[in-house]
Amino acid sequence: MPWSEQHSGELPRLLLGMQSGTSADGVDLALVRVSGRGAAREAEVLNGARAPMPAALQQRARASSAWTLAQFAEADQAFGEHFGRCASDFLRSLNVAAETLAAIGSHGQTVFHHDGNPREGSVQIGAAARIARATGVAVVNDFRAADLAAGGQGAPISPFADWVLHRSAAPSLVVLNLGGIANLTLLRGDAPPAAGDCGPANGPLDALTQQEAGTAYDLDGRLAASGQVLPELAAELRADPFFSRPWPRSTGVERFGPGLARSLRARLPKARLEDLLASLVDLAAHGVASALGALEVGSQVPVYLCGGGAENPTLCRAIGQAIGPGRLRRYAELAPPGDLRGDGGLREAVAFALLADAFLAREATCWPSTTGCEAPSVLGALTPAPPRPADRGSDPSERPLLS
Repeated sequence: MPWSEQHSGELPRLLLGMQSGTSADGVDLALVRVSGRGAAREAEVLNGARAPMPAALQQRARASSAWTLAQFAEADQAFGEHFGRCASDFLRSLNVAAETLAAIGSHGQTVFHHDGNPREGSVQIGAAARIARATGVAVVNDFRAADLAAGGQGAPISPFADWVLHRSAAPSLVVLNLGGIANLTLLRGDAPPAAGDCGPANGPLDALTQQEAGTAYDLDGRLAASGQVLPELAAELRADPFFSRPWPRSTGVERFGPGLARSLRARLPKARLEDLLASLVDLAAHGVASALGALEVGSQVPVYLCGGGAENPTLCRAIGQAIGPGRLRRYAELAPPGDLRGDGGLREAVAFALLADAFLAREATCWPSTTGCEAPSVLGALTPAPPRPADRGSDPSERPLLS
């Protein structure tokens, strides 16, 4: 199908979205059928999966702050190769031919994100050319650069998908994603959404548990639930200047991650692990509550939980107590048609499929109210599919950009 027809908005398009979070524990994949353009865009999730991240890659990602330039370059290729293998295996398992896809939207693996100054940048690795070659499909990636160039925070960028999928579900609603960092999207009908980072969520909790308990995370928040919030520490953590920054705002695990976990232990060498975790849960709940207050979100507006932290009952209970009774909802109530998981686990993979679709249509997908950009920008960069055997030897100028 000619590129001009496939991306005119007249016909449905098939896209694959891929996402690996800051924890680097797996790759989420979502096959999405998209139709329409702009506010009329609709999406149906046809299938989804989660592929595990090899332990060696996960460990490397967690040590990225100490990489040499050579290690960075090699990791970019290694992650790209893994993402390509995941995408190829997923498509093969569904018997989906490469030529039926418009593109793959790949976020990549974040190894650095600035702490409030967009000029410090944001870095995602996972060579797109490796993915394109493994799958035979064009890849859209590098979704943050254009927003950073426009003065934006470069994050969060999933609000576009929230707006497409959920803005009609209620007059106002909040989608709260509890990943390494907690971020939210405030939807108010067809108006541009508001968004930003609330503060820490799983980042410091996982890091502290890994450092001291030797497990990947605190299962169900059981250790934190058995601890007590340390009042002086809680007050000190809440006084972090991040919580006074104007909206929209952005941060990363560089501020609220392993470094914070190490500093807590260094300052409080005799504190129980359970009490430190309880204090970090309190901080996460404070961040969400203060964010809702800063955005003047009404007390009756529902808050839909997604992300890995939504599976931590201790964290969810603390957030519920901080924001008021009866407000927390499961993302399953919002899950788009065909979402086989329905728990928000595919939300960001779906988001990158939609961002890739919008890139191909040259549509802006960020707003000043979501990232602080000076003006909306088209997000992404394109790596074309490699030539298929039938194309080899033909005049390159006659080949379509995408097939």
